[in-house]
Amino acid sequence: MTTFKGFFSYVHADDQAETGRITRLARDVVDQFQMLTGEEISLFLDKDALEWGENWREAIDSNLASVAFFIPVMSPRYFMSPECRRELQTFARRASDLGMKELILPLHYVDVPEIHNEETTDDLIALVCTFQWEDWRDLRFAETISEGYRRGVARLATRLVEANKHVEETNVVIVPQLAQENIDEMPGSIDKLANAEEMLQALPETTEAMNQEVILIGQIMREGTADIQRANSQGQGFSARLIVARRMAAKLSEPTEHIWSLSNKYASQIHDVDEGFRMIIERAPIEAADDPDSKAKFCTFFESVRNMASATREALQSIQVMLQSMEPLDKMSRDMRPVLRRLRQGLTIQIESMAVSDEWVKLIESSGIICEDANAQTEQNLE
Repeated sequence: MTTFKGFFSYVHADDQAETGRITRLARDVVDQFQMLTGEEISLFLDKDALEWGENWREAIDSNLASVAFFIPVMSPRYFMSPECRRELQTFARRASDLGMKELILPLHYVDVPEIHNEETTDDLIALVCTFQWEDWRDLRFAETISEGYRRGVARLATRLVEANKHVEETNVVIVPQLAQENIDEMPGSIDKLANAEEMLQALPETTEAMNQEVILIGQIMREGTADIQRANSQGQGFSARLIVARRMAAKLSEPTEHIWSLSNKYASQIHDVDEGFRMIIERAPIEAADDPDSKAKFCTFFESVRNMASATREALQSIQVMLQSMEPLDKMSRDMRPVLRRLRQGLTIQIESMAVSDEWVKLIESSGIICEDANAQTEQNLE
């Protein structure tokens, strides 16, 4: 008997605020699923456990064949978590590509206003809106022994059973064979590399544009902080601080919107090329063995990826410093809060997207292709 995997993707702080109700719900859904099917499910809940990271990536690499469900528990904090966004983005796109979209069942657990905005500029929220989610915004208040809660759990489990049945019926010949056929129909390695190198040029341009906005925002924050300190030293009182805070909010508004727009642009770019890049890297050892002359081209491509990943890590450090510096500003005035919230969301999208380039480097390192100069440079960058 196959042991399937079930993933609950949630924010720990949300579960703590709910006194463990989210993890309780996960276990109740699994119990119902197993009762309805007789199948065994390994439930993965704890993101702090090593098994979570290993298994959700393994599940994607094996074309989701062993996954019974992936349930993102949506809340405002969920879409502000880089880890949660990355998990949902990756699962959702891969499941859609493989015709297993039904295995993604979002729970609308706490109201996320942006979900109701048909013109949202958040690519991930727009993606979630293409799925049929379950609305638990009221049921999360029901007693776990109540009929309403128990029926809600049974409805979730039944949907998952039906989704698995549909996937099984429509994917009788599971995808690896189809993927191999698609690979065979693709252009040659040199053609693919040339196309990939062209795509790589667009990503640094977007990254650099984001960096310039981050620098500008940092400058505005430093000047505002200095103005507040000056007002304090002169004994000007809270009214002077409020004026400074409002001035900062006004100055931050435009670059914040630029960050938001560029972050979504970068997320779209990197996810558009992610699958193609992974395929090139994974196929590189086979194609280099068949055509030794292509190894140099692969090494050139790998070096470009490494350089971009290194630059991305440097940019990420600046972003994380900025996120830390924003914490005291949140308490300054109500005028600052919506701007900082928007900025934090944009920076979170950047962090989520930037993690992809490091995964490409890990794939390159495990490819078995030895590019001496590139490997030496990578080791230096990672130190």
